[in-house]
Amino acid sequence: MKQYKIFRNASGQVEAVKQGWSWPAFFFSVIWAIAKRLWIIAIWAILIVMAIGTFLSLNVGYEYSYEITNIISLLVYVVFGVYGNRWREKHLLTRGFKHVETLTAANPAGAVALYSNATSEAA
Repeated sequence: MKQYKIFRNASGQVEAVKQGWSWPAFFFSVIWAIAKRLWIIAIWAILIVMAIGTFLSLNVGYEYSYEITNIISLLVYVVFGVYGNRWREKHLLTRGFKHVETLTAANPAGAVALYSNATSEAA
């Protein structure tokens, strides 16, 4: 069971964001950011890796730049894993969502279902 923050907007749309490490963000980084509509983060990640790769290939030489770029890419993946869910929370807040509750559930769909059941019973 994992902890999820539940966010809700004025139209009633509910989103659950897992707390802590994000495996999808780690493994899919830029693709994950695009799927979650985190456009600026996706663009910055691409630009940073490309700029560092270009800089290294021009200044260090191609044979070493490849290994260094791979290490830097791995660091980018780790940053996505650590910060991915936090970025998603901030993005939801900028889109008008409000943090309404924190729940323990097996998965995001389960967290949304728990929240929906609790709010429908309270009404």
